[in-house]
Amino acid sequence: MDAILPGMQVGQQIEVDVALDQSGSISEEDSRAFLSEIKGIMEAYEEYKIRVWSFDTSVYNMQEFTSDNMEDISSYVPMGGGGTDFMCNWDFMRKNDIEPQKFVMFTDGMPCGEWGEPDYCDTVWVIKGNPNCEPPWGTFAHYESAAAAKKR
Repeated sequence: MDAILPGMQVGQQIEVDVALDQSGSISEEDSRAFLSEIKGIMEAYEEYKIRVWSFDTSVYNMQEFTSDNMEDISSYVPMGGGGTDFMCNWDFMRKNDIEPQKFVMFTDGMPCGEWGEPDYCDTVWVIKGNPNCEPPWGTFAHYESAAAAKKR
């Protein structure tokens, strides 16, 4: 993730908004892997403000994690299980006056429609289990769990 998020510097704070795809094609193992990556971000920075929500065709369970409140991301409960509407994230951000410095979406890269709004915010796609997927805009990285890498 260092290639995608700013590098660590003493006293640097990172502010990021994270959407977790929880559509029917995302497994419980995928959800745990996504949360583990967020925990890694938290551990890499002394100061952070990370808003996390999950989505399928709607947005659910937005929570804010900061270095001040010391909430543990492992207590976060992802919600969803339906289709995959990426646009619900941009609708949610507009409705709630959220303009991320950096927006990170963990997904398998299989939307049922549009990929979102390319000009709204700096967006990073972290794509799991779909190595041929290349989003039409934004920065992207392919994520593979250690277990999947061993199988190859």
